[in-house]
Formats: sequence, C-alpha cells, structure tokens
Amino acid sequence: MDISFDILNQEGDHIKVGLSYYDYETVSIFSSDPLTLTLIFYDVTLVREAGEGYVGYKSLFAVSDILARFMNENEDAVLCFYCDAATDVLRHNRDILPQEYRSRLFSRMFDLYLRTHKDSTGFINHRVKIEDPKNPYNPQFAHFICRKEHEKAVFELGRELMQK
Repeated sequence: MDISFDILNQEGDHIKVGLSYYDYETVSIFSSDPLTLTLIFYDVTLVREAGEGYVGYKSLFAVSDILARFMNENEDAVLCFYCDAATDVLRHNRDILPQEYRSRLFSRMFDLYLRTHKDSTGFINHRVKIEDPKNPYNPQFAHFICRKEHEKAVFELGRELMQK
C-alpha cells in the first residue's frame, strides 16, 4: 500500500510526500521483538517535483502537518526517514554532509511542530546514526517517528540497525 500527498505553494514549490509500508518479513529481518512486529513501519520519501532554491518554512510545516495527521489516524504507525548521501541538498553550512544537514533539518522541523501543536505531543523522534567501519566519513541517518508508548520497541530496532 503506497500513499502519497502533494504539497503545492504560491512560490511554485511542489513536494510529494510518499509513504510505503514495510511488510512483516522485512521488519522481522531486523527484529524478533513481538511488540516491534505488531507495529506498521512506513518509509517516508520527500520528492521535490518543482521549485528552486530553499524549500520554504510553510512547505516544511505542511509536510509536518500531513505526517502528524497520518500518525493521529494510525495508532500503530511508525514513520521512517532515511537520510543518505544519494543527492546533494542546498544548505547554509557546507561543512556538514548533505545527509546530516537533512537529518538536522528534519529534527528541527519535527521539534518545532511538536511545540506548536499540543495534540501531537505524544510522538517522539528517535534518531539513529549509522556508521560503516569501512567508510567512516559517510555516516547515514535514520529517524523513527512513533508514539511514546512504542518508544522501547523502536529504540531496540534502532540499536539493531546500528549493529548491522
């Protein structure tokens, strides 16, 4: 089941938010924890279909709003964001890698949204830094958004990912 949402603004930006769920077999590769296996994990993909320059605050806020509404409607959902080095991204600080910039931006966006929406305070952002000993200069970052009651299961999954 794939779900997508389109965000359009007056500046010409078009962002597609895609959600694709991981099936039971995929999740069971990383965890045998019974609680973890009852959760539904969704890979979140953000694709900029149109626009130039930096994505504005309003568009990022709209992404947060769509994802928060999805989480409010799906109690066992866990949103997974993966920040890799596949594509570069416009950033103010060129001293950090694109994937770390996206990870920091995502965390700030999520934290700001939670502070301004009291109905979404039951969510957490668990950030995992994945380092490959063969390539220590190219860390990857994963984020898991879940309800606080699922934090332990998601933390265990994150721990497993760091060890693989």
